Amino acid sequence: MAHDLSRRHILQGAALLSLAGVLTSGFGPLAQAAEAATPADLAALRDRWVDQVTGRLLIDPTDPVFTAAIATQDRAVAKSVALLSPRPGTLGVFTDAPFATDAKIVTTYQRLAQMATAWATPGSKYLGNAVLLGQIIGALEDGNTYIYNDTQAEYGNWWSWEIGTPKALADTLAILGDNVGADLLAKYCAAIDHFIPDPTRQYPASRGQILSDGANRVDICQAIIVRSIVGADTARLSAAIAALSPVWQYVTSGNGFYADGSFVQHSTTPYTGTYGVVLLGGLGKLFSLLGGSNYAISDPRKKALYNTVEDSFAPFMHDGLMMDSVRGRAISRTQERGFNDGTATIEAILWLARAVDPVTATRWRALCQGWVARNAYSNPLTGATIARTALFRELTSSTVAAVPEPIGHSFFPGMDRSVYRGTGWAAALGLSSRRTTWYECGNGENNLGVQTGCGMTYLYAGNQGQFDDDFWPTANLSRLPGITVDTTALPPKVEGEWGAATPQNEWTGGVTLDGMGAVGMHLIGPGSTGLQARKAWFYTKDMVVALGADIHTASGAAVESVMEHRNLGADGGQAITVDGQVHTAAPGAPAHYPRPSWAHVDGTGGYLVLDQGDLTVLREQRTGSWRNINTGGTPDAVSRQYATMVFEHGTAPTGATYAYALLPGASAKDTAKAARKAPSVLRNDKVGQGLELDNKTTAALFWAPGKVGNLTADGPACVLFNGNPGQGVLAVSDPTQTATSVTVTIQDAHYRRISSTAGATLSAGRDGNVTVTIPTAGLLGRTVEVTLHR
Repeated sequence: MAHDLSRRHILQGAALLSLAGVLTSGFGPLAQAAEAATPADLAALRDRWVDQVTGRLLIDPTDPVFTAAIATQDRAVAKSVALLSPRPGTLGVFTDAPFATDAKIVTTYQRLAQMATAWATPGSKYLGNAVLLGQIIGALEDGNTYIYNDTQAEYGNWWSWEIGTPKALADTLAILGDNVGADLLAKYCAAIDHFIPDPTRQYPASRGQILSDGANRVDICQAIIVRSIVGADTARLSAAIAALSPVWQYVTSGNGFYADGSFVQHSTTPYTGTYGVVLLGGLGKLFSLLGGSNYAISDPRKKALYNTVEDSFAPFMHDGLMMDSVRGRAISRTQERGFNDGTATIEAILWLARAVDPVTATRWRALCQGWVARNAYSNPLTGATIARTALFRELTSSTVAAVPEPIGHSFFPGMDRSVYRGTGWAAALGLSSRRTTWYECGNGENNLGVQTGCGMTYLYAGNQGQFDDDFWPTANLSRLPGITVDTTALPPKVEGEWGAATPQNEWTGGVTLDGMGAVGMHLIGPGSTGLQARKAWFYTKDMVVALGADIHTASGAAVESVMEHRNLGADGGQAITVDGQVHTAAPGAPAHYPRPSWAHVDGTGGYLVLDQGDLTVLREQRTGSWRNINTGGTPDAVSRQYATMVFEHGTAPTGATYAYALLPGASAKDTAKAARKAPSVLRNDKVGQGLELDNKTTAALFWAPGKVGNLTADGPACVLFNGNPGQGVLAVSDPTQTATSVTVTIQDAHYRRISSTAGATLSAGRDGNVTVTIPTAGLLGRTVEVTLHR
């Protein structure tokens, strides 16, 4: 078996499948070229794929990181071997993985792929092991005979048959190469063709096939591409390559990437951090496989590829983790946490960096270098595959300098997500709208997570393990930070599964200017409680200001808004201070503080109360298990201490409000000082919400025609205005995504000229007021900036 990758192989692959061609003309020409591929071309591609999935060419036998990774892989293989059933394995190849359960079929073939990888890994005790090879071949024969064949009907989850199993199976066939007999290879190719006959379709005909898209499309295509390479089927190879092209097209609704950087899967769920990462990882490996050329990327369409990495994924990466606001139901998985998906994102970007021009690759690697360097919570190489280990070692031993995370606000109107980065901290919002569901549950996962889309505020400050350290099984999921909630108990899976239901609200939207941001959501609470609220967030370099208004419910139950629900870790004990007074109430006993001006949690930061509201503070030890939130989770009990701060609006409120600010990382002394110079709230009701961000910047959200500070709007709008007597900049978005234009009047501004590429117009009145009309049709909620001059 050849383990080397010659320049001849690289050039053969380059001649066949050029990345420059992909970006210039899409995958069509490559698909046509694939049909003319020679056996030598296919052999070269198979070798390159095996090199990628095993990492065999990059192993440094003197590096303890590699030896540790190989040892980990060998231990896993030893466990699998010990579980092999006596042949014939009629009920299952492994004793603990019966064929009767579709998920166990995936487990079976994933184990066989790992066994094959060890057999091909230099330094492994299984390298070239004839006994292991015989065991793998025997298991493959039994698997084909008794379950995965071209006569078998699907049962259970379609994904097991059409993605999970064929991807692992195709890798195994590629790694073993000619050691798989022609008859068995033909049977498995027929089996894969049976379950995924068309790379553009998913689901069996009996269920009603649908068009595949996003990560599912990439996964299906990957399985077919690798199967076609090992099976020398150039027609199917061509079809699978051609089917990848739509994945890169921007969408304006439903699944896929949006021009604003959003990524949606399952029609209504923000999924950048899981399905998006799977898509990126699959494409990264396929581009690396199908590109492999010495050509630089010069086509102007390369910007779409750049946007995917830098505008869709990088904004949600923080210190090596992927933010939970875009991980969907994966937040309920014991073995898949924010840092796990963050590591997978870095790996995917590093794969893709191998297929682009040096300047772009260096920029991406600098991002990855920073994420790895700032990760003080987890080791990304713990349990890593050889291939991942090789990519990370290559990165960390390079001279590429880490870059810091950028300061400022990003809003994603296509999926109703917001991220703000300050110095050493970040905050993200989980919102919902007519486009975006409250949450997704399904397959027994995340059945209790409905409040995550009700304004949950993910504050990343202090301890990097805030959400990864068993937050989800121990938190009070009805008191998530940032939400306003009717305390009526809701059943599991309220609003149904798979994000099918969305709140029919007025609007959710946001606007950005010079790094500052303003975001609003008309909250319609899940269930049938009738809860509604107008919620707003404003970002500056030091704080996040949150306003709530028009809070009411039809249920007659108590309603509350949660300022904080902070995971203090297993031991807890961090000081909680309110107006300089240390909170000393016993754990589990709430304390009520009338009209405080500030509060502080040691290790996290400060909080300002801006509207003289009363505050309830609670320190409590909470216990739960991952099984409670995911039927596949561990039942073991885990316990964490929490600091909770709540504004209680009473029973059946009809127009309640709140106003507070988060000061991430601030000391108690700094928080007390900030309370004396607290932001000025200009308006907070069902017409508008806003404040002065600084002495020259006004932020305003309009729910209806009205005035906030020196700004007036003719209807729903998100507005930021930064101005001085000589010049001003106005940023506006249409949060309804339906208006043809937004008109804003600035009081006593005296501007006479406007600079705009968006077709905006200015009308100056004799009273010094100026009115600006900005066309917004087709912008889908994106921000428009115009400059105003004297």
